[in-house]
Amino acid sequence: MKNVTPKKKAGWTNVQVYTAIAVVLVVGGIAGYLLHSSAPSDSSPASSPSTATNLPPSLASTPDRMLDAEVKPLLQKLDTNPKDVSTLTELGNIYFDASQWTSAIGYYTRALNETPKNPDVRTDMGISYYYSGDADRALKEFDQALRDDPRHAQTLFNMGVVKMNGKNDPKGAIAAWESLLKIDPTYQDRPKVESMLAEARAKLK
Repeated sequence: MKNVTPKKKAGWTNVQVYTAIAVVLVVGGIAGYLLHSSAPSDSSPASSPSTATNLPPSLASTPDRMLDAEVKPLLQKLDTNPKDVSTLTELGNIYFDASQWTSAIGYYTRALNETPKNPDVRTDMGISYYYSGDADRALKEFDQALRDDPRHAQTLFNMGVVKMNGKNDPKGAIAAWESLLKIDPTYQDRPKVESMLAEARAKLK
């Protein structure tokens, strides 16, 4: 899979730590999470898993000053370069990790205005739409991401989750996950995909 994600950070941010704690407290099915594409791969195990049948836990209890401290230097960077794709994407990722979907969508949209054919950012924007309650818009963004990069594994993974849990479409989910495994037979989360496929096929019986 083409990897255009930012480089790993040296450690977790406070917001990411709170996100990981909240995620661990959520119990969901094997198909109940989406994979974050544009965040650094150390943002959480398995790229920010969250339940998809229930919206992920809000981090509203996280002190505003914690989030403000993280975004302030990035906003200062935007003051000098409002079209800096890397900064816009990082801001989107921070708000994504804080479950502030509207803000995440806003920054992802600005990043995509500069680099429209970025499937990582577009997929994460699709996830944000899904968690905002708009499964149809999420799938529209995933479709566009796949037009830009038909081999984008994370998009296919997330498309299957949204079709399964957001649209009650096991056939569509199976098609997405089978395409994923065909494109990338050594996909790192293949056992999870195979388990989700088995669950979706069982629903068709």
